[in-house]
Amino acid sequence: MNFLISSITLLLFFSCYGQKRKTVEIKEPNAYTSADIVTSSLIDKNGDLWFGTSTEGLYKYDGEKFSNFNEKNGLCTNQIWDIIEDDKGIIWLATNKGLCNYDGKKFTQISLPYIDVSSEWYQNIYPTVNPNQANSLIQDNNGIFWIGTSGGGAYKYDGTTFQNILAEKGRKYEDSFHHNVIQSIIQDKNGNIWFASMSNGGITKYDGETFQEFKTGSGLSDNMVRYLYQDQEGNIWIGTNGNRNGGLDKFDGKNFRNFNESNGLCSNNVAVIFQSSDGIIWLGSDREALCYFENGNFKYLDKLSGISIRTIIEDKKGNIWFGGRKGNLWKYDGEKLTDLTQLKNE
Repeated sequence: MNFLISSITLLLFFSCYGQKRKTVEIKEPNAYTSADIVTSSLIDKNGDLWFGTSTEGLYKYDGEKFSNFNEKNGLCTNQIWDIIEDDKGIIWLATNKGLCNYDGKKFTQISLPYIDVSSEWYQNIYPTVNPNQANSLIQDNNGIFWIGTSGGGAYKYDGTTFQNILAEKGRKYEDSFHHNVIQSIIQDKNGNIWFASMSNGGITKYDGETFQEFKTGSGLSDNMVRYLYQDQEGNIWIGTNGNRNGGLDKFDGKNFRNFNESNGLCSNNVAVIFQSSDGIIWLGSDREALCYFENGNFKYLDKLSGISIRTIIEDKKGNIWFGGRKGNLWKYDGEKLTDLTQLKNE
């Protein structure tokens, strides 16, 4: 009996010894910097979430796992600034190389018409700003695309032809160009298209025939506007860059109501505005702040108060997602915050 046990023990020993040892690879966490931004988000018709980034390309979350698309597997570019889904279910991206669309199988790049507004002054002051970059993107109710650029105004795109608009809105700079940066575009419930100018152009409303401009003289708190959003009641919310008297504005169609840090706003720099299904207005800042507006008061999620927030989205289960600088991606279920910054890379 002892001999049998000893023989079995030796057999197991030599069997294990002869096997090749498995190497467990420990993946190091990404060393994110402020340049690594989760810039944009979308919930598509199937309920899947999409996240655009400034350096890592595109992420898709199907409710269980993340998939990453980047230049190595066919993505047009790793720098994405906005995401939409069109009326045919195609995903469109606003990128540093113009537009990029994804039909579920392949990515197709569509360059914007080239604009040359280069000057010695411009290269010295804004060397990284690219007027041929698409910053913002929507498709209107008629199937027309509207594209905001990083210094060349905006485009109307019917799928074939580009028409440049608003290129000469806002401040004229020292080199005699306007360099109009359109950071945000929305279509309201009445079909009007709204454009936000970061180049001191305020906001512009297009009703299909004429352009109407709103600036500080109209009641806007500042002319450098970063973000536009329409709430469930039809109000237009305007987030400014936070200079001078800027902050958050609410426009009911007739009057502007201004909010800033003096009456509770977490930051006068408002980079993103989002209303969740429960009616709460969420406000993210590029200056490391996050708050929400409920029952006339601003409230805070303390754990995210030191994080730059650039995009907010709600999933089909009612969770709120926050993305921002340093690769940050968080999920909030109403009680618990979950950090997915590194988990999205697994």
